[in-house]
Amino acid sequence: MSMKFRFLNKTIQNQRFNYNPMYYDERKERLNRKKDQYEKLENDTMSESERRELFRENLKDGFSRAQYRQTQRKTSNIRILILIALMLALGYFIFNGVNEVDTVVKKLW
Repeated sequence: MSMKFRFLNKTIQNQRFNYNPMYYDERKERLNRKKDQYEKLENDTMSESERRELFRENLKDGFSRAQYRQTQRKTSNIRILILIALMLALGYFIFNGVNEVDTVVKKLW
């Protein structure tokens, strides 16, 4: 009778898998590709098509960096303008008193 109910007493074992995660680092791939290209350029073993490809990549990277700088400049300018406006409003309320806040708010609404 103990043989019949043996499956009830059996413990569950963990399953094991042979999984080795592989990570893809785009930045590392790009750096390795650039290193190879510049090594070929130094050794003068680069073909004309590879030179054109290197030129295109450099041009594209330059445009993307310029665009990034431009967006950063815009956001910093907007932030500075907001800070100046807040400082002016704070200065106005300090010099004219807190009672003026109610009149200004009523005029705005």
